[in-house]
Amino acid sequence: MRRAVSSPSGVQVAWRRCPRRRPPSPTAAGLVLTVLSATGVGPAFKGGGHGDGWLFVAFAGVGVGLALAFSPTLTGALAAVRPEDAADAGGLLATVTRLGQLIGVAVFGTLLFDRLESLGVPGAYTSAEALLTCMFALATTAAIGAVSGLVLRRR
Repeated sequence: MRRAVSSPSGVQVAWRRCPRRRPPSPTAAGLVLTVLSATGVGPAFKGGGHGDGWLFVAFAGVGVGLALAFSPTLTGALAAVRPEDAADAGGLLATVTRLGQLIGVAVFGTLLFDRLESLGVPGAYTSAEALLTCMFALATTAAIGAVSGLVLRRR
């Protein structure tokens, strides 16, 4: 049977011959890439730098990592749904995904603005410090997701 995996960019890859064994988890690999990339934002601002090219590479890594993490997860969540229940399951999945994004933006946004306020007068240094704190929190969250996903996968 054919299985399709889609990414947010709309690229679809059809796997004609899926192995009977479990394939490696792209979700865990994506979350590990997210951890490494989010942690890489820190060196971009080291010594009062502007980030330059390294910052773009780090943010691109975060985007690719999150795409690798969520696309197979959402595809797998809908793979076992019967065709007559697909509309309801798709709507529920979209609602839960948007709710998760809403909570994530609220939590990390609150952390960012709270950190900005606690550092004093706004400036380039305080913005970089607040962003660094927020990116480390994102990296920690992604690491927890990768570990918990691998633990559940082994069961």
